Amino acid sequence: MKHSDAPSPPELAGRGPRRSRWLRAATLALAAATDTAAADGGAVDAVRLEDHGAVCDGVTDDAAAIERAIERARQLRRPVRVPKGRCAFGDVIRLEGVALRGSGPDSQLHALDWAGSAIFMSGTRPAVSDLTLSGVPAPSRKADLEMTRITVVGATDFAIERVVIEGAAAAGIQTSMAPTRGRIVGNIVRNTLSDGIHLTDGASHLLVEDNLVEQSGDDGIAVVSYWSDALSVSHVIARRNVVRNNRWGRNMSVVGGSQVRYENNLLQGNLAGLACLYIAQEDRSVATKASIDVTAERNTLENCGGARHAAVMVFSDGKASNERIRLRRNDIRPGGPTGIRVFSRWNVDVLLEANRIAESARPLDVSGPSVNVIPYTDGPAGHRGE
Repeated sequence: MKHSDAPSPPELAGRGPRRSRWLRAATLALAAATDTAAADGGAVDAVRLEDHGAVCDGVTDDAAAIERAIERARQLRRPVRVPKGRCAFGDVIRLEGVALRGSGPDSQLHALDWAGSAIFMSGTRPAVSDLTLSGVPAPSRKADLEMTRITVVGATDFAIERVVIEGAAAAGIQTSMAPTRGRIVGNIVRNTLSDGIHLTDGASHLLVEDNLVEQSGDDGIAVVSYWSDALSVSHVIARRNVVRNNRWGRNMSVVGGSQVRYENNLLQGNLAGLACLYIAQEDRSVATKASIDVTAERNTLENCGGARHAAVMVFSDGKASNERIRLRRNDIRPGGPTGIRVFSRWNVDVLLEANRIAESARPLDVSGPSVNVIPYTDGPAGHRGE
């Protein structure tokens, strides 16, 4: 997402927020998955890149060999195995209805051209799992789908699991052409120049779970429905994710979407001083649809917001009304100058229930005719560390 009225992104400052128990466990699980992935990806029925001419020396362009292996796998209805080592490619990898599996983080696909560094997932049941995606650094931020590490193009029943994404000119993971029924689970996405995980263009019925997104150049995890889109993004559950140290943008956002649930996430540090949780309809540089039926429950927000943004922001620019927004038992600590800000008469049926806000000069800044506030008194709030 663009922020035309905000200052330039600051340089990344060193911060070391504490890590939750379940994040430590998830990191260890990703490393331990190497053995399991090796057994799966190395099964006798997998199509091996090496058997189709891949050298995987990190220098030779293996794009043709990768294409041959994928085509053979499609014919045989088998997965493709990526070996340990660095398999370089010079053009977009097109993965239609095929599973691409590595043997853990040491299986690496490395883009030789940042302008053609994507994997395009399409068809039925495509999958990318248990590998690392890296590439030649981009000189500046771009928006092209070919420059996103993984672009899901109209796929059904897709899976992106246990993938490490190191940098991208655009987003780390993005949806296009209304994909449905997908899992984005257990991934690490770092240092993208745009969003970490960008869900848009009518995507629906998605689970975004147990991911670590850090130091993204824009929103960490974003649901975005542009005004011109035929469909809103809908039926998204994002839970048990860690999103931290955004260099720009918001840690998690819903900017146009319906039936979205953000629960039990840990949002730590926003280096631009922007909101860690942002629910809105925008009509500035890019117009979006409204946010409808959005729930954010038991999330923990640490060191979020600043002079311009509260830690949590809910607002509409007036093109359409946000409706049925529920913020329950979130823990905001410290909450910056303002903990939660809800403003604009275009917010309809907003509930702020038992949110615990610490160390904010102004815990709540609420305006509008349709906001119900139930103060926090006691009981659990924030992510559960599971």
